[in-house]
Amino acid sequence: MTSKPLENSDELGNFVVDDSLIAAYLEQNPDFFERHPELLQRMRWRHDSRGAVSLVERQQQVLRQRVTQLEEEITELMTTARRNEELFGRYSELYVQLLGCRTVAEVMQALQRTFSEQLNMPGLSLKLFDSPLELAEQFSFAADTHKQLLSKRFAQSPIYLGRLTGDEQRLLFPDEAIASVALLLLGEHGELGMLAIGNHDASHFEPAMDTLLVRQLQALLSKILPPLLAHHEAR
Repeated sequence: MTSKPLENSDELGNFVVDDSLIAAYLEQNPDFFERHPELLQRMRWRHDSRGAVSLVERQQQVLRQRVTQLEEEITELMTTARRNEELFGRYSELYVQLLGCRTVAEVMQALQRTFSEQLNMPGLSLKLFDSPLELAEQFSFAADTHKQLLSKRFAQSPIYLGRLTGDEQRLLFPDEAIASVALLLLGEHGELGMLAIGNHDASHFEPAMDTLLVRQLQALLSKILPPLLAHHEAR
């Protein structure tokens, strides 16, 4: 490789060298130190704990730090991948259980097993809007109480991920100190009801997180609940 001259001058024509020129020259001539190996032994960098070190030692140190950083990133990615695999498996098992449910109570039991027992989600609430059926109190949600919540949390999407106000929390989870939630409107147009999943961790449910699994759950519940409610009414 042919090296390029390092040239610069001030207004008086004096030769001037600054850091940017040196950096640019070395970038354009990466074999510079191969052509001048004696410089590597003479150059020194100040190290906070070790004093002066050579360029080679400094390069080795930087490479070791980069390897450590990459190892930590890989470990984090593997941990996330294992967590996602476990989560996908739990949801898949839940879908099969829900398809076998014959009553609303069985649906709630299946949801409880998955979220409360397996996924450590302490808050779970299934609310049906203005149902004409005689359902347990835990499943009922009157229009005057849910409309305000709907208008505020579902203005842009039938899924809300994030935090609740104190009043909203007491309405959905009166016995749990829930810090973040996933709220899913159920029904073709959100008319059927709402599933609320809560966690003590304020950062567990966030608006930016992926919604694939909860959207699938939302779609499945919206399909299986109407026939169960119709069967309940027929009895």
